[in-house]
Amino acid sequence: MEYMSTGSDSKEETDLLLAGLNMSEVIAIMENHYPGEDIAVYEDSLIAMCEEANQNDERAESLLFCEREVSFMSSVKYGTVEDLLAFANQVSNTAKQFKGCRQQESGILLNMITPKNGRYQIDSDVLLFPWKLTYRNIGSDFIPRGAFGKVYLAQDRETKKRMACKLVPVDQFKPSDVEIQACFRHENIAELYGAILWDETIHLFMEAGEGGSVMEKLESCGPMREFEIIWVTKHILKGLDFLHSKRIIHHDIKPSNIVFMSTKAVLVDFGLSVQMTEDIYYPKDLRGTEIYMSPEVILCRGHTTKADIYSMGATIIHMQTGIPPWVNRYPRSAYPSYLYIIHKQAPPLEDIAEDCSTSMRELLEAALERNPNHRLSAADLLKHEALHPPPEEQPRCQSLDSALFERKRLLARKDLQLPENITDSSLCNGSMEESDLLKRQRSLYIDLGALAGYFNIVRGPPALDYD
Repeated sequence: MEYMSTGSDSKEETDLLLAGLNMSEVIAIMENHYPGEDIAVYEDSLIAMCEEANQNDERAESLLFCEREVSFMSSVKYGTVEDLLAFANQVSNTAKQFKGCRQQESGILLNMITPKNGRYQIDSDVLLFPWKLTYRNIGSDFIPRGAFGKVYLAQDRETKKRMACKLVPVDQFKPSDVEIQACFRHENIAELYGAILWDETIHLFMEAGEGGSVMEKLESCGPMREFEIIWVTKHILKGLDFLHSKRIIHHDIKPSNIVFMSTKAVLVDFGLSVQMTEDIYYPKDLRGTEIYMSPEVILCRGHTTKADIYSMGATIIHMQTGIPPWVNRYPRSAYPSYLYIIHKQAPPLEDIAEDCSTSMRELLEAALERNPNHRLSAADLLKHEALHPPPEEQPRCQSLDSALFERKRLLARKDLQLPENITDSSLCNGSMEESDLLKRQRSLYIDLGALAGYFNIVRGPPALDYD
């Protein structure tokens, strides 16, 4: 009834209309059309009934709209990527409606996991083992937005397949938590096997990182050597190059989101990722982990995929030193937030390791360029000479078995060349010296091979080069 507006423009017209009406005639007409016993339609009790009817209509409309999706909430079954995304939307939209009244698990599986008659249950079909929290803060709370949850090592009881299982509370779950991994496949992006809703928790099954995360390696072994950093950086840049070619910003590149497989490193946790529809993404809030954020992300005035490149540079510094950038010079106890520091003083070139090679320093300077327009892309960084050292200057990556075989071969050759007057004790000393030398030259794969072998995960020898 727009004509009943009380605006000043129509007030005079309304007064004239009311003045010309004979209210007694209007009442008589209404009485003829609505007999006395039917006027009760305006009573409070019947108004309440009408409201309830409206709610039923809305509920029916909702079920009609979700007619195809409702079946996804009744069982666990194989499906397509479209089915998984529809299931994720259904869970996100109806999380409160299903709270506390779920009878059995439901979900969509894409690969590797086999449902049993529409069921897939913890303990009976899959076992979950406590794993370290790979999504942890460094010293204090940051400003991440997204679903952060515990990560478990999962094993299918029938196939013995090992997986990573991330648990996300259903009220924190968003379709974006699965969208990128489901829609885009790449060797350096952890493959998503499926999503299952148990009680009030979404379980995301994905490719397992047998060697743990970069963060876990830094905490257990300290700073990484440069050839290890080169190996990790090349794999992650390949993943970023793929994502950026699809106009996707990861938004949370950091050591805990880089995971080691037996022969590669992969990116995980895409809960903050977005796919740009324009040349610049204008966020409504801060996305990422504060200490690795680029200056343009902190400003919230728009950024591009180059923000991930800056975060990768900050991650390389963390791998070099074992400590995130800024922390040494600005202790967390004195500076509870690094946002202002990054805004004013980025890039953190003073935090680059002292023993960093010249070429790696140049790569870091290019990745940490303050002006994103001058910052190199992932494709350009992959061509940088720092990631292609001469073979004679870098040790070869080896598996544990190949390293032990090489050590045995070297010792056997040395034994054949020993003079006759060398005693057994000298042989032992020589063996120890050789062992120390090999220890200093051991590669990332030796560490991973030992860990993977302990869990009986590695299913074949890894490649013997950086690629």
